[in-house]
Parts: sequence; C-alpha cells; structure tokens
Amino acid sequence: MAEDRSREAWQPFTIGGVARFAVASRWRLLGVQCLFALAVAGTAVWFVNRAWMPVIDAAIDQMPQTGGIVNGQLAWPSNATLHVEGPAGEPFMRIDVQPGGLTNGVGTVDLVMAFESDRVLLGSSLGLGLLVLPYPLGVDIPFNKSELEPWWGARSHMVLAALGLLIVLGLLLSWAMLGCLYMMPVKLFSINRVTWRGAWQLASAAHMPGALVMCAGMLFYGLKQLELIGLVFVWAIHLVLPWFYLFLSPIFAPKPPEPEAKPEPKAKAKPVKQSNPFDDSTGDAEQSKTDNPFG
Repeated sequence: MAEDRSREAWQPFTIGGVARFAVASRWRLLGVQCLFALAVAGTAVWFVNRAWMPVIDAAIDQMPQTGGIVNGQLAWPSNATLHVEGPAGEPFMRIDVQPGGLTNGVGTVDLVMAFESDRVLLGSSLGLGLLVLPYPLGVDIPFNKSELEPWWGARSHMVLAALGLLIVLGLLLSWAMLGCLYMMPVKLFSINRVTWRGAWQLASAAHMPGALVMCAGMLFYGLKQLELIGLVFVWAIHLVLPWFYLFLSPIFAPKPPEPEAKPEPKAKAKPVKQSNPFDDSTGDAEQSKTDNPFG
C-alpha cells in the first residue's frame, strides 16, 4: 500500500512525475492543474498591481476635470497633455496623452500607451514598432478625472480579480486543447504503454512545468532582476520545454492496472437422495412388479 502511494501522481517537475499522470484520475490531474494555474494567475495579478496599477492611478489623478472620447475623437481641453510613468529604476509602463501626436517616442520604457486625437498607440522598448488601435465610433467614453477616478477606484480590485480568473480558465482550457493536439505523438512514443485517455492526460500535464518557468520569469521581472528581453527569452523557453516531457515521459509511463478477474461462481452441489432403510414402499413396489406375470 505504501509503495502504491509513493507512485501516485503529485508533481510534474520530473520526467517520471509527468509520466505518472498517464494513470492518474482525472480529478487528481485537474487538482494539480488548478494549483499551477492559480500560481501563474497570482503572480500575474501581483505584477500588474505592482507595476501598472500605480501608473494608471497617477494618470487618472493628473487628468483634467473635463474631456472624453466622443465618436472616435479625443475631446480634451486645448493644449492639455499628460506624461506619467513609474518611478526611476522601474520603467514598466508610461501613459501619454498627446492630442497633437506622439513626439517623444517609446524610449527605454517597457510598455507605452499613447493616446492621440483619433487613436491609441501601443509600443515597447523591444523595438517591434507600434500597434495602432483607432477609437471606437459611436461610443462616448469618459476620459477625465471627475468621472474616471470614482469609477476606477470602485472597480480596480474587481479588474484584478477578473484578470486572475481569466488566466486560470485560459490556462485550463489551453492545457486541455494542447492535450488533444499532442495525444497522438504521446501514444506513439509510449509504444502503446498508455491508453488514449492516459496519453491525453500526460500531454496535458507536460505543459505545467513550462507554466511554472513563466511564473518564475514574471516574478523576477517584477522584482527588476530580469529585463524585458530576458522575459521574452523565458517565454520562448516555456513554449519549448513541454516537448522535452512529451518525448521522454511516455517512455517511462507506467502501464495501466489490469482489471481484476472476477471469481467464477461455484456450482452448487446437487443433493444426493439417500434411501431410507425403514421405508417399505420401495420394496413392496418391486415385489408387486415381480409377482405380476403380465408385467
């Protein structure tokens, strides 16, 4: 019994640990996946709250009392601009509002949101260019301190909670879909050691180590122990790492337990009818048969 418990699937860090999920129950796999998804979501929410939320709060605090985005156009007081970024040494984010057009570029800030007269620009210090998003037409969006400050103050924590929930659900769904995508190679590499269900479970579990690597990358990036280019490198590793487990773990996957043979029901012995030595009916019948000359 102790040996069976030691072989139960509980960690996806090693090759053998991932391989054991091939014969684990669905609920055990789901439980471990939920723990990993919660760890990733918690780290992401911590980073957003630490690096981006202060910049958003400061930008709202410095906005004019009137203004908004009306029918695809930014309506702000004349000559009003806004430039807010994080403290020195933590250039995670910068928010610019320049109705006349972006003039100072991205610079060394990791993420820049620049609001112009008819569009918002998204850029980073990686030098990949700017993503241009036009303002929606036919929609009026408040873009001033008097309206955004109470709205954001009452809902910022709900935004963080919704972000964490979306990350958890997104990871669980993506792991399930990737399991369906890679279950065929796992079935082939295992040389039929695992069932189709076991191949799906192993393929799903193989992506959890990569998620943990990405979680560590976000943590070090949020603590400024890793630059943005380093985070991109960690992101690339977390995409490649599952292939290491997909190739090797099926070889070490335990065979599914064989179903126990049901014992065959024992045949009931037929009762043997014993003759009664004190019963004369049998003897009289035989005697009558012998005395009948026509019988």
